Amino acid sequence: MKILIVRLSSIGDVVQGIPCLVALKRTFPDWKISWLVEETSFPLLDGHPCLDRLFVLNRKWRTSNPPPSATSWLEGFRNFKEVLGAIRKERFDVAIDLQGLFKSGLWTWLSHAPRRIGHNRTREFAHIFLNDFVGDRPMFDPAFSLVDRYLEPAKALGADLSRAEYVLPNSTKEAIDRADLLLGSKDRSAQWIGLCPWSAWPSKNWPVTSWRELIQVLVARHRLLLLGSSAEVPLIPSLLDADHLHVLDLVGKTSLAVLAEIFRRCKIVIGPDTGPVHLANATGVPHILMLFGSTSWKRSGPWGKDHATLSLDLECQPCFSRVCPLEHHHCLNHLETDTVLKRISPWMEPL
Repeated sequence: MKILIVRLSSIGDVVQGIPCLVALKRTFPDWKISWLVEETSFPLLDGHPCLDRLFVLNRKWRTSNPPPSATSWLEGFRNFKEVLGAIRKERFDVAIDLQGLFKSGLWTWLSHAPRRIGHNRTREFAHIFLNDFVGDRPMFDPAFSLVDRYLEPAKALGADLSRAEYVLPNSTKEAIDRADLLLGSKDRSAQWIGLCPWSAWPSKNWPVTSWRELIQVLVARHRLLLLGSSAEVPLIPSLLDADHLHVLDLVGKTSLAVLAEIFRRCKIVIGPDTGPVHLANATGVPHILMLFGSTSWKRSGPWGKDHATLSLDLECQPCFSRVCPLEHHHCLNHLETDTVLKRISPWMEPL
């Protein structure tokens, strides 16, 4: 049996699709399983022990600044043609659409796989490309775990879901060396507290003042890492000042592969519903605390034991809106720093 999984982006969603892959491969080790992913999430799957092949779409030509040139469009077309040809050459028996968008559904259809599995409740009419449906829950069902949603196609194929687990590729020597350099130590024991303050959605972000209060309490007795993408570098001064000199600022200094290795050295990671925190969950960080605003803790909370979520569960939650539609952001503005400290206190020992 030859299986193609289609989950193109984003980072957090690709991570949460990995248990589906693992359940299938562990149940059916002789099956050949491939994955189609976009370039930004490629490092999450490169060298994965459960994958036989990885197809990568280059989408940079669509998001270039200044706007895409004729040359970049041509490069994008060439990549599309090469990937499509390679996929069709594999002659897949089954294509799984984990994403539920037009672009992912289209790729399952373009694969020419005779069986195309996905959910009946999708966006952008993605279901029109499928011929085998699993589950009938809305895509944004706030009470149904996204990992469990992604496991439904594996279950339909007969996979043993008890064998589902987060598994990531092993860290490369380059990633380990880079992490050693950034942390200033080759001590790889779990001893850091990782802070991931930012998400692409303003409605998911805990206020900067609250993060500053949390840092002020923790920095005296614990080793703190500040983590984020290069796009968030301009936000650092609003969070750290001279009183926070002992916080190690790694914002914009890590690739995904290096970030995964750094998470393997953390004992606690705190942040919103965002890709890096889900990546931390997948690396096996002992304790994850996710702070929820516009999204659902039941749907997107950390997977596994010994983790936690905080949500005020207001009547307006979850709204699944990028910006608070009521313009007050009470769901996170009213989440107190003391509440966060109390929730993580059982996990902490002074270093």
